[in-house]
Amino acid sequence: MAVTEPPISLVEIGGSFCVLGENDAVDAGVAAVVGAAIGGGLAGLAAFGTSWFNLRVTHAQNKALSAEAARQRRFEGLQERREPRSKAYADLVDTGQEVLDLLRTRRNELYEHIEELNSKVRKRRAAVAIVGPVSVVGPASDLAAAVTMLRNLVMHNRNLDSSSVETALEKFTSAARRALEDDGDRPPASG
Repeated sequence: MAVTEPPISLVEIGGSFCVLGENDAVDAGVAAVVGAAIGGGLAGLAAFGTSWFNLRVTHAQNKALSAEAARQRRFEGLQERREPRSKAYADLVDTGQEVLDLLRTRRNELYEHIEELNSKVRKRRAAVAIVGPVSVVGPASDLAAAVTMLRNLVMHNRNLDSSSVETALEKFTSAARRALEDDGDRPPASG
């Protein structure tokens, strides 16, 4: 029986050629080095993939946290403004209600008190104009104009009609309620 020699093949490793098939110990060493290189490459690739995924997750978390922080800052700003707004709105509503009460129940005292109440309404409208927002300032101005018109009617002994004051007071109250109910989830309005 004839002895055949195993096939010989050349492999380049690190710039030098090794002959495979001549020495089983060398073949096992080359296989171990190549296996380690492949394993290391795959481990590096897995680490890169994991790092990239973690980077994307961290980026998404930071974006969500930034949005939540912005919403929280807006909410806190609204809370800080809510108390002075609430007081200014309540003062104007109280004075408007005083005008209506005087008109409905003590008409004979109207001439004596209308100038003082008109002055109070104008001052309280100015306070509302300062604390805002714009969506409330318009109805506050309408209420002040209605009270001034009523004052002019009283001063000139004309027929009195409380409907314009009532309507203006209702519109202002509704606008004030909407402004105070704003919780910061909507985009900010001007003012």
